[in-house]
Amino acid sequence: MTEWLKKGVSYDSIVMTFTISIKTSSLTKTRNYSGYQQKLFDEIRRLKEVEGYGYRRMSYILYEKGYKSIRTNSILRYNYIYSIYKKGLIRSERLKREFKPIAKDIQVYLFR
Repeated sequence: MTEWLKKGVSYDSIVMTFTISIKTSSLTKTRNYSGYQQKLFDEIRRLKEVEGYGYRRMSYILYEKGYKSIRTNSILRYNYIYSIYKKGLIRSERLKREFKPIAKDIQVYLFR
């Protein structure tokens, strides 16, 4: 048993030093979807996951609702919808990542 664990020993002060490393995905500029882009992705995700539509059918539905391509202002074709859905899922997974904090270089100093 080490000396500082013995009963009856008193100390004037105890000092502890350590380093904590924290990783997070929320400090970078990763939330750069415009309101329209987020609304479009949410609608595509709903049509795919809730309604169960294919990409061609979603293209017709989004055209009827008035959605257009962000850059070219053209009709959303099925391959554009697939790309928006696939990349949006990757993006949402990246944003909700969680990291565990790491404590290292822990040192305890006892002063009598």
